[in-house]
Amino acid sequence: MSDFQKVQFQPGELIFKAGDQADHLFVIETGVVELLGANGQAFAQIGQGQPFGEQAFLKGGIRGASAKAQGTVNCMRISTDEANEILSNASPVLIPIFEALLMQQNMHNALKIPLE
Repeated sequence: MSDFQKVQFQPGELIFKAGDQADHLFVIETGVVELLGANGQAFAQIGQGQPFGEQAFLKGGIRGASAKAQGTVNCMRISTDEANEILSNASPVLIPIFEALLMQQNMHNALKIPLE
């Protein structure tokens, strides 16, 4: 995983917003990222070692929430193409299982988003 692009976000910087095309997955190396619902309310904070933006692994993925750096955040950024290359080397049995887990995570996150 060390070959992936390293990116840094400054405090308060918007990493992506709900409705954007999901073209990258991120893994936090240092810092904290806040996930925001459509109303701008934070519904989760994630930190070191945690991924976010997993919709990038799904065909036609659209961001279901916004992500904002709470402080300085350093991440690895994995493009959809890189993710698909990783999956292409995996057992074909793992791909639908992986996609089902991502969908489950997406639904779980949707339940945590406060209604407007």
